[in-house]
Amino acid sequence: MDKSVKTQNLASLKPNEKLDIENILKDLENYHPRRRNWIWRSSGTDTRPRISSSEDGTHNNIEGIVRAIHESPQRIGKFDYLETSQNLENSVPLPAAHYFNDIDPQPGCSITTEIASGRFEDDIRRMRMAAWHGADHLMVIRTAGQSHMEGLIEGTPQGIGGVPITRKQIRAQRKALDLIEDEVGRPINYHSYISGVAGPEMAVMFAEEGINGAHQDPQYNVIYRNINMVRSFVDAAVAKKMIAWAGIAQIDGAHNANATAREAWKVMPELMVQHGINCIFSVKAGIKKENICLSTVPPTSPPAPCMRMDLPYAVALRELFKDYRMRAQQNTKYMSSSTREATVSHTLNLLISELTSADIQSTITPDEGRNVPWHIYNMEGTDTAKQAFAGMDGLGTMLEIKRHNSELGNKVRELKERAILFLEEMIKEGGYFKAVEEGFFVDSGEYPERNGDGISRKIDGGIGVGTVYERDADYMAPVTAHFGYNNLAPFGEEAAKNPSSLIGGGTFENPEKIVFIDELDEEDNVNVRMERTEELRQTSKIMPEMEWQGDGIVQTTMFLPTDKRTASFAAIEIGKKMGLADVEVINVEVMHPAEGTRVEIKGRVDFTIDTAKLDIPPEPEVMTEDEIRSIIKSEPMTIVAGTVGSDEHSVGLREIIDIKHGGIEGFGIDCQYLGTSVPLEKLIDAAIETNADAILISTIISHDDIHYKNMKDLHNLSVEKGIRDKIILVAGGTQVSPEIAAKQGLDAGFGRGTKGINVATFLVKRREEMKGSK
Repeated sequence: MDKSVKTQNLASLKPNEKLDIENILKDLENYHPRRRNWIWRSSGTDTRPRISSSEDGTHNNIEGIVRAIHESPQRIGKFDYLETSQNLENSVPLPAAHYFNDIDPQPGCSITTEIASGRFEDDIRRMRMAAWHGADHLMVIRTAGQSHMEGLIEGTPQGIGGVPITRKQIRAQRKALDLIEDEVGRPINYHSYISGVAGPEMAVMFAEEGINGAHQDPQYNVIYRNINMVRSFVDAAVAKKMIAWAGIAQIDGAHNANATAREAWKVMPELMVQHGINCIFSVKAGIKKENICLSTVPPTSPPAPCMRMDLPYAVALRELFKDYRMRAQQNTKYMSSSTREATVSHTLNLLISELTSADIQSTITPDEGRNVPWHIYNMEGTDTAKQAFAGMDGLGTMLEIKRHNSELGNKVRELKERAILFLEEMIKEGGYFKAVEEGFFVDSGEYPERNGDGISRKIDGGIGVGTVYERDADYMAPVTAHFGYNNLAPFGEEAAKNPSSLIGGGTFENPEKIVFIDELDEEDNVNVRMERTEELRQTSKIMPEMEWQGDGIVQTTMFLPTDKRTASFAAIEIGKKMGLADVEVINVEVMHPAEGTRVEIKGRVDFTIDTAKLDIPPEPEVMTEDEIRSIIKSEPMTIVAGTVGSDEHSVGLREIIDIKHGGIEGFGIDCQYLGTSVPLEKLIDAAIETNADAILISTIISHDDIHYKNMKDLHNLSVEKGIRDKIILVAGGTQVSPEIAAKQGLDAGFGRGTKGINVATFLVKRREEMKGSK
């Protein structure tokens, strides 16, 4: 990526500063994209190899369907990786990365997140967050109903279930992505949809405005949008010509049969046929095979035995379409409102992607089954993919798929046979259009069985019927990437090679010829919306948000000891008593029919918090490991520790102490651990006997405020024993905070998330302070 090409009139982003959306929106009439084509991720060690196959068309282990492996490992931190791509310059590592020096290995395949809030200006911020988490394929979902609109939308109206795709919206987001990809140090592919009755117009605009990826499949129009089939295929031919010219990566729409079918696992043969139709149609229109991506979706989900059903399908697809790219989408058909359940299903989908080498891994947000995806879940979906691929790195060097003489091999062959027979019958009956008329597709039977409930469309029906006309003999269009008949012979050889030369270049060659329309609706536009949220951008005030800036949405989880239906209504009342407005139940899970129910609700708050008025203590200083070790080596330290009272918990304290958990032992501190349920007197006596520098207590149980009493008693006993001014007293536990500990007379308190290095830093610094006060 050429980072010397800067976006006009905009300074580079600073990691600790918010995006200036107003600045992004300025001068859009003069903005033009710095690139058009899709860019695949580059390997951290070499260019990523393509999948190969053996002479008989089958695959085996490493040389086949398993993800391609680096010729030499990529060293990231303390580990060697075999399937990673280049590191990011700025990113948000996984939460557990702090155990590994905050490394952030990036998968070898592109990672997709789908953006669908309805307000593109808020989605720009979401895009930046997603890029920092590792997404490099940002797919903008269209507003509901746009596929049935005859022309382009202009301006920036608000969408429903997606964003109205307009020239201004695209320019603003592509302009922002130029900055964001410079910030993270990796190209970001921007994606939307070329379908519906304005498909060719969309394709022209996408080529003009630097869209890098697009869905385009005429079968989607025909089967799922009831757009006339002749019109759909003619429009698709025109659109695909421009997709080819602009180097856009095309994704097909066959996966919609999976999402629509009554029993998704029964439509696998017809899915293969749909993939095949769009693939060869796209090749004939001029798109390179390496830019044609099959949208593959595992057809099932637990509790079905999904791996035994989904893996053979994935293998069969890779073998039939070995020259094309694979975009693996996660299952949405069998998705409930449980984000935990969705994440588990999607992780199993990722295992299939790992075993069968996906080129693009689409991530479905785990909350899609409950609401329009929220900011945080775009990041969760992206992180799930990043985490799973990092954990499975190099799995193909250890596992081998039993391709032959196995249940998988038999199922792969069966699926191929069913698909070929389906295609042969379709040809016999008169071709694709006739097959659609007879309801071949999305039938609930498993081919060759048919139940007569497939989706049927008429060749002389549907939206846009009768709107395709044969061109006159003298028809001539002086445009680039033109499809079909064009009478250029009278205009010479140069015009035949480059028709737009007749007019000095078209909008593809001369973007200044593009007519930019700003806003058409005085009320429904980005400027009006941003006026309403100006205070949240220009002052130190903030509100909770999940979808849009200032939406005030919060969610909370509770357990109610009653049945499912009662719990749902009780939860709404609880939300209201908490001061929430517009309370809705977004997820209900039965723990036991009588004993209780887990309920998640969302609601709104109407207040702001002024961060300038918050009393935020400074973040604790953390010394380096070498600094701590050097001090302890020159002046040894001893501590005594134990879980006090009747508390048997030990894990947290052991993690603070034990060297294997990064505990304070690792810095050379002598730790005398006395165990659990230790009387306070025993700890103080041991400290006196060993001449310890500090006492560390763990107090997890908080019933009847016993943790307060334990801390207070430790202070009082140390005073009685005459050692309080000579010893450091520290408490830790899930309900302990620095403020609580100090109030009970202790030197420090540590709560959740504390690491050994935090405690060691405090002990060293506090000892120095005590020496200075003597």
